[in-house]
Amino acid sequence: MSDRSAVSSTSMKGDLSLEQWAALPDDEPGELVDGRLEEEEMPDFVHELIVTWLAHAFRSWLAGRGGFVGGSEAKFAVAPRRGRKPDLSVYLPGGGRPPRRGLVRLPPDIVVEVLSPRPADVRR
Repeated sequence: MSDRSAVSSTSMKGDLSLEQWAALPDDEPGELVDGRLEEEEMPDFVHELIVTWLAHAFRSWLAGRGGFVGGSEAKFAVAPRRGRKPDLSVYLPGGGRPPRRGLVRLPPDIVVEVLSPRPADVRR
């Protein structure tokens, strides 16, 4: 198991639109950065502990109030050529609802991205 967590740029898919990125198979990893597919960081155990703890805390707080918490595979459009897959996304009660499937264009009320230490600072 490698502890390499730096993110490297790839051009394996060339320039992609948000719609093309959203249509990639579920097992195709990556986020869209300036039209390019970027490899995702490989989370370690501590990262996953933090994400699951926060998800439980948000779900517990939202219980009986409405709203919901989404996981890390939802694809969000954040700019014309940028798409992200945050660790958690939270929609509060009374707000809009994202689509059940496909690219999400409605911003969540809360986005969580757990940053793990890494050997090099990579601009994404």
